[in-house]
Amino acid sequence: MQNKNLLRKAMLFVFAAFIGASAMALPKVYVSTNITTNTTWTSNKIYVLTGLIYVTNNATLTIQPGTVIYGNDASSSNKGSLIITRGAKIQAVGTPCRPIVFTSGLAPAKRARGDWGGLILLGYAAINPPGDTAHIEGIVPVPETRFGGGLNPNCGGGDCPDNNDNSGTLEYVRVEYAGVALSPNNEINGITFGGVGSGTTVDHVQVSYSNDDSYEWFGGNVNAKYLIAYRGIDDDFDTDNGYSGKVQFGVGLRDPKVADISGSKGFESDNDANGSTNLPQTKAIFSNITIDAGGDTTQNSLYIAGAHIRRNSDLKVFNSVLMGYPTGVLIDGTLTQGNVVTDTLLANNIIAVQGDDSNYVRTVSPSDNASVVDLIRNHAANRFYQNNSGVQLTNPYNLNNPNLRPKSGSPAISGASFAHAGLSNSFFQKVSFVGALPSNKAQDWTHESWVNFRPDTTVYNKGAFGSNCSGFVADKNDEVSENVAVADVKLSPNPNKGAFNIALSGFAASVVNVKISDLNTGRIYFIGKANNNTTTNISIQAPNGNYVVELTDGKTVVTRKVSVLN
Repeated sequence: MQNKNLLRKAMLFVFAAFIGASAMALPKVYVSTNITTNTTWTSNKIYVLTGLIYVTNNATLTIQPGTVIYGNDASSSNKGSLIITRGAKIQAVGTPCRPIVFTSGLAPAKRARGDWGGLILLGYAAINPPGDTAHIEGIVPVPETRFGGGLNPNCGGGDCPDNNDNSGTLEYVRVEYAGVALSPNNEINGITFGGVGSGTTVDHVQVSYSNDDSYEWFGGNVNAKYLIAYRGIDDDFDTDNGYSGKVQFGVGLRDPKVADISGSKGFESDNDANGSTNLPQTKAIFSNITIDAGGDTTQNSLYIAGAHIRRNSDLKVFNSVLMGYPTGVLIDGTLTQGNVVTDTLLANNIIAVQGDDSNYVRTVSPSDNASVVDLIRNHAANRFYQNNSGVQLTNPYNLNNPNLRPKSGSPAISGASFAHAGLSNSFFQKVSFVGALPSNKAQDWTHESWVNFRPDTTVYNKGAFGSNCSGFVADKNDEVSENVAVADVKLSPNPNKGAFNIALSGFAASVVNVKISDLNTGRIYFIGKANNNTTTNISIQAPNGNYVVELTDGKTVVTRKVSVLN
């Protein structure tokens, strides 16, 4: 009996040693020099940005699903940033179960806004500063910080913006604890887009605890879907310098006690810092956005407005919910108010919550433009309520586990309109609900596995894994079993003319379901099967564009983007 007990103890010791080895933290790679050739960052390492890291020389940085990038770590006081310069690309394509995460390298309890710089994409699309003079904010100007179409080498070096410019792909990506100020009103944001063109893909992205704006666009016309701005300190969605892209399905959720000294807003929009008439004019279009200040009323006097449109901006907001800001819609300046009157900024189907109904809509400079207030309050299909009991979202003010879906009977459950000419583009999915989410729980994209509302407790030293993902087992310490197969998908060639190969491995089943749909419209072009651990040829009859390839074996779901260029 004694020998059996000794044997059992020895076996347990060996098993414990195996488990401890399998749960070891990933090695760190310190990135301290610019990236000048095509480079791949892999998910079996953690990458640490030790300063300003530029991707230059038309190089492409590819980041595998599940990869973690630290802006700094406990051993470094240097607040790193990643800057994708004009002509270069980032291919950061995560999956719902293996998102790509840029975050602070400090321990969960020690993380804070501003632990590192942020993610910056620069391109050759049109901006309204003249010539090749614009440098992205937040960084001391150097040649690599220029953005916009000036001196575009693709047209012989002249001032010729390329609105189809492609800076790469951000899909299933999180950016956490970023934001560093070089000087007042000159900060690195969570994600900054400078002159980024429509050839770039941005969808399923979450920015959390930014120390400045969560997202800011300086010119360009890149489109985006499924964006989350979570507990930032300044603005959720900031548009400047002629940005004219389209954004649908977005959430801005704030801590009602935390705001920025510059004044915090859901939307902030300028044509430029001087309110000039320079072209192209800022005229982005947002639809199906929920802006949530964390309560029916805020607790910080630095909160300004759900939407602050100023300095000759032509921003359009449709089918959206603005909750809890002291003012719902603030129209600032004579030129901006003129845009409203001529229906260049008319905000249709906005549902707003403010405790004081006199502040639903305000104008300043001049402050008494009663015709503009009347237009937005009474003639733009907007609806206003004093608290959430009127809007009836399910649980909008729970910061750690928000539920922004409308209840049965909510005015947001239906009534969206896409009749305005600004929404006629096929990019916009014609849904019936107002705000970011429908009432159907199964369609709540803010609770998909790639989203994380608790980055303050998440341990990343074993990689990035989505919650509730079959095939990825994590305990309370985020120790992931390395014996679990990881599903992998490779598409080639990509782009293609409608015929391409899908190489699969690591799925639990031998046969995997395949669905291919248009990235913008959702139209389905293919439903079929592919075999695991082999290559399957796929052919679709589809026009030029970007398409989502969704693969599932009933347990694991993997998505990839494929481009058709006939």
